[in-house]
Amino acid sequence: MVNQRFCTVCGKEKEQKQTGFGSICIYIECECEKKLREEKEKKDSDYALKTAVELRNQNSHLTSLGSKASFKTAVTDKYNEVAVRGGKYLLNQLLNDKNHDKKNGLVLQGNRGSGKTYISCAVINDFNSQLPLSDEQKKQIIKERNNGFSFKDYTPVKSPCKFITETDLFALYYDDFNYRKTNSPVEEFKRAKKLLVIDDAGTLTYEKDRVQAMYLNIIDYRYSEGLSTILTTNLKKQELDEYLGDRVFDRLNSCCYFLDLISPESRRNVNS
Repeated sequence: MVNQRFCTVCGKEKEQKQTGFGSICIYIECECEKKLREEKEKKDSDYALKTAVELRNQNSHLTSLGSKASFKTAVTDKYNEVAVRGGKYLLNQLLNDKNHDKKNGLVLQGNRGSGKTYISCAVINDFNSQLPLSDEQKKQIIKERNNGFSFKDYTPVKSPCKFITETDLFALYYDDFNYRKTNSPVEEFKRAKKLLVIDDAGTLTYEKDRVQAMYLNIIDYRYSEGLSTILTTNLKKQELDEYLGDRVFDRLNSCCYFLDLISPESRRNVNS
């Protein structure tokens, strides 16, 4: 109900309702005004949800291509069927806060272009899309839009899922040796509350001891805290064991399902 005598849409005089305060009258909202208001509220809600997903994906450090990955549009064939099912299973565990099971992670192994990165990004993107948006966050997004804020200045809507390549993780971890500080950028990834995806494990063919020390620090923490992790790699199981070291591999073997995506040719064009 609004205190306007005539409908702003059709111009008709509205029905009045007497209040308990003497001569004060309230005019009941016209049906066409109500319909217009509900349409606007839906558009605002849809905009807020779409923007929240974009902000979450940005906070997850997904690339533009990674933000398009989804199980809704994923192409499934005999080569990736098991891995897609594994990704959907993990997504369901994360959404239902059941990621404290003993096996709560994935190691996706396969040749280049087989869909490993796509599946891992789909878990994050679909999680960010299905995570509820609070009324407070929704109001803040609409407020900032109405005030003319550009997207880069919107208040961040954070995600508990993070994505990073092995090369970038290594650079962060050893940057000025400040990884021991709690405010180090690498801590954002190491302590991701729901999921950490480390993409292209096995690409650093130098400084083996430093690579293994990095993985032990991060994987051991996530293993002990019961946090989910996805690794994608071109390496086979034995090669990955030698690359990461026995201690790291044992932890991954205890908490992750190892899934193969070996295809005869690149599926990159199919999944992009």
